[in-house]
Amino acid sequence: MQKGHGISFGDIDHDGDQDIYAVMGGAFTGDVFPNVLFENPGHGNHWITLELKGVQSNRSAIGTRIKISVETPNGDRNIYATVSSGGSFGANSLLQEIGLGQATAIRAIEITWPASGQVQIFKDVKMDHFIRISEDSSELTVLDFSPFELSTRSK
Repeated sequence: MQKGHGISFGDIDHDGDQDIYAVMGGAFTGDVFPNVLFENPGHGNHWITLELKGVQSNRSAIGTRIKISVETPNGDRNIYATVSSGGSFGANSLLQEIGLGQATAIRAIEITWPASGQVQIFKDVKMDHFIRISEDSSELTVLDFSPFELSTRSK
C-alpha cells in the first residue's frame, strides 16, 4: 500500500462515468511510486454531463445548484448537485458528470445560478449526452464528445 498525495474524479474517456486519477508519488526525490489512472468500467446506467458557463455569476459556475427530475421504472426521482472544485487534497471536474441510474427519461433540468439567482428550466433533455448551458441563454447546446478507449500501450 502506498500513500496518496491527491486524487481527482472526472470522465477522462468521455463515456459518461467518472474515472479516478491518483497522485501516488513524487513528493520526494527518491519517491518512485507512479501516479495511477483507474478507468471506471461502467454499469450500463444513464448519465448526463453539464458544462455550465456563468456570465453574471463566476465563469466556472461554482456555487450553481442543479436539480434533475427523471422518470424511472419505480416512479419519478429528483437528483441534486452543486458545482464545486473539490477539497484540499482532491479535485473534481468542473463538468458536472451526473449519474441517472436506470432513468427512462429526463423530465427537466433546473439550474439556479449563484450571483444572479436566475433559474433556468430545460425540459425533455436527452440522456447520455454532453450539454452546455450558459447563464445568459435560454438554449442549451449538445456537445460532440466522442468516447475513446484508455490504453496502457505506448507507441
